[in-house]
Amino acid sequence: MDALSQLLSLGRSHVELDVRCLLDGPFAMPHDPLPPGEAAFHLLLAGTCRLRTADGRTLQLADGDFVLLPAGGAHDLLDAGAGRSRPVAPLREPDAAGGAVVPVKSNLDPAEPGSASVDLLCGRFVYARGAGELLMRTLPQVLHVGLREASGFAPLQLLTSVLRTEASNVQPGAGAIVNALGQALLAYALRAYGRDARVPSGWLALAADARLGPSVQAVLQAPEQPWTVESLGDAAAMSRATYARHFREKAGMSVGAFVAQIRMMHACALLQDTQRGQAEIGQAVGYQSEAAFGKAFRAVLGTTPGRWRRAQRGM
Repeated sequence: MDALSQLLSLGRSHVELDVRCLLDGPFAMPHDPLPPGEAAFHLLLAGTCRLRTADGRTLQLADGDFVLLPAGGAHDLLDAGAGRSRPVAPLREPDAAGGAVVPVKSNLDPAEPGSASVDLLCGRFVYARGAGELLMRTLPQVLHVGLREASGFAPLQLLTSVLRTEASNVQPGAGAIVNALGQALLAYALRAYGRDARVPSGWLALAADARLGPSVQAVLQAPEQPWTVESLGDAAAMSRATYARHFREKAGMSVGAFVAQIRMMHACALLQDTQRGQAEIGQAVGYQSEAAFGKAFRAVLGTTPGRWRRAQRGM
């Protein structure tokens, strides 16, 4: 399994599609901050619009654009006509009574339901605390990627066509299909973003790097190994100095910091899903003593393994 797939698997997110918006003319839709463990996303199926963040940054969105807000920050979705003085058309609240997976919100005249110029899917990725939290923490505050250009027209057209159909479906299994397609959408977006030559250093750039890929996969597959810069350089067929330099350029952190964070992603899953003791879990992720594991866990997550486990089980 490649590095990005392994990271997404460790993050264990699932998709909640909240609403499909069919819009025309001036509109403004405020989105409040989400609770911890949730990342907001929008996929523009057709048309153009704008997204404005809480700090005033404005993004222009076009057909096929995907936006992810990993921290779930407050933002507004607006029509594309900046500076319009016409009043904003009121939006009818979604009606979920029809049984479809995703309710529809609209400002269209009910007599002309087919006149939408903007077709937008809005939802959330709900991710595991700990592992998913560490992954989302590495992403930019706003991740914006044009999937139509990055992935090609045909694959995206197929994905969004099925997603749109199943979101409006009342057939058995529609919810599971929507969740699976939403996971595919996230993978498309993160892959496309990581491959962009302009992407800042971080885990996505690291996972997308062909030269570093084998060493990243090695850490993800065997976090218990005593990884060093030299051993990881050997896995990537690079000298120690070349590997360390190339790694920091792509990851924006040291090899040791990266290895520690991957180990903590695995540790969180073990703390949450098993009854194993802390010393045993520490050994399973590369620490020879419970004290060393506790110190490393606290450095990454800000609390002790025991307190973190109790907090998760008390939720």
